[in-house]
Amino acid sequence: MRVDVSSFLPQPDMGFVAGQYSLDAVDIAANNFGVKLDGTEQSVRAVEGMLTRLHDDVAKSQPADEVVWTFAKAFGSYVGEAYRRRHGGEWGFVEIEGGAAVAGLRFADGRVMVPIEMAHRRITVGPAYDVWKYYRSLGGGTL
Repeated sequence: MRVDVSSFLPQPDMGFVAGQYSLDAVDIAANNFGVKLDGTEQSVRAVEGMLTRLHDDVAKSQPADEVVWTFAKAFGSYVGEAYRRRHGGEWGFVEIEGGAAVAGLRFADGRVMVPIEMAHRRITVGPAYDVWKYYRSLGGGTL
């Protein structure tokens, strides 16, 4: 997926919203998957396993898109917040291929991460959008 890093537009309030969605991920993981998310990189790796299960379930049950986005926002925000806590960064909007504006994180070195979009694609498209590999490709995940 191509990301136009020059299009990044900071949104100061988005950090609070991402934090709330991240807390939703903690609850969803515990209540629906029996997984404890604790902010560690190991828990980011566990998110990939839950997204794999969601991908399989979505393929079978075809839930409404709002349901899929609920999971994508929660787990994508969790991954983004886990990375931001270790490496800094600010939330905002950035354009991806096709001109869509999506939530993203920009870092001091100019890199941009789009964890919610990646989580959505992981659920809807499949393993090509592995969030653990994505996290590691950005310099996280030394496990």
